[in-house]
This record gives sequence, C-alpha cells and structure tokens, in this order.
Amino acid sequence: MEEIPLQYLYKLNKSDIPKAAGVCARAFHDDPVMKEISKEEARIDALYQIFEYILKTGMDSGQAYASSANLEGIALWEPNNVRKTFNQRLRHLFYLFQVRNQLPLLTEMSRVDKISQTLRNKHAPAIYFHLALLAVDPEYQGNGIAGHLVRPMLDFMNETGIPCYLETQSAQNVSMYEHLGFKLLASQVITGTSQTIYGMLKNPDRKVS
Repeated sequence: MEEIPLQYLYKLNKSDIPKAAGVCARAFHDDPVMKEISKEEARIDALYQIFEYILKTGMDSGQAYASSANLEGIALWEPNNVRKTFNQRLRHLFYLFQVRNQLPLLTEMSRVDKISQTLRNKHAPAIYFHLALLAVDPEYQGNGIAGHLVRPMLDFMNETGIPCYLETQSAQNVSMYEHLGFKLLASQVITGTSQTIYGMLKNPDRKVS
C-alpha cells in the first residue's frame, strides 16, 4: 500500500505492534461481542496475542495509525483491492502458527469476520478503504480520540475520491460514525449471539475527475 501522509497522526511501524496489541486487548476486553463468542471471559493475554496477529497481517497490506506516539488509540486501514503476495501468505501462516494456542477464540472471531465480509461483498462499492480496526485504550476513551484517528483519513479520501467502508458491532458507534458522515447500509445479527453487525459507508464529499 502506498504511503499515505496523514497530518496529526503517528504512523505505526513493526516495533510498535506489541504496545498497539496491548491497547487493542484492553479496548476489546469488555466488548459485548467478544464476551459472547468466547466461552468464558477472554483473558487480556489471549486478546493480546490475537490482536498482535491482526496487526501483523493487517499492516502487511494496509497502514495503522495512532493518535500520538503514546498510542492512546489505534486505527488500521486496508485497501480492498490489494492482493496478497505469496510471501505475505507464507508470513501470515507463520503468524497464525504463533497464536495456535488461541485458535478457539480466533476461530470464533473469524466466524464473525465472515459475516462482516458477506455484508461487505453485498453492500460495499468496488473500490474503497476499509477501517478494519479502531481501538481506544479505556484510559483515554471519551476524549474524542476515535474521531481524531478517523478524520485525517476521511480528508485524504475526500481528496482522492475513494469511499470508506466499516463495520461496527455497537449501536452507539453507529451514531458516532453518522456524525462523521457515514451512512448505515445494512445490518446482520451475529448467529449464536444477541449482537448485531452494522455496515456503514462514507462516500467522498467530492469526486476527483
């Protein structure tokens, strides 16, 4: 993925992944979907390993940004039209082997992701950026960090004419994203849970000719 210079944000590199995985683990520790798909309360160390895997694979083809070098919050963006190379696939298999002890929870998370992918395939445009992950450390939640992380990329997409698509599993987050200009396209109940996935899209405010 081509380098995207985003003002006011810190671009993550590989050395940041361990700390970023900790931020994500703490952010999702009390997540309702996570609680329901894990047969017991997901441990921080288990979530840490899984998010380390997600960040490693996601940053292979996308880019991750933090609110600052202190990593109060993390956003991972992936273009939908980039095919993984053979070497990337091999690396991802190696990363998966590293988290083999967390396979039951990872399998459940993959099941939820397949529901997200079905929504995406039905409702997302042909080309878009996907907000694959947005996490704010609980210590810093409620301070506008999520919006601070998202707005610079939306500005970039407005300039380039590329839409942004995301999923959220929180009705409260739907309102937050609507405030940022996203529109709700569809929703789907996550089988085996009482939770719902919402697919949302923001078209650029202006097209580039």
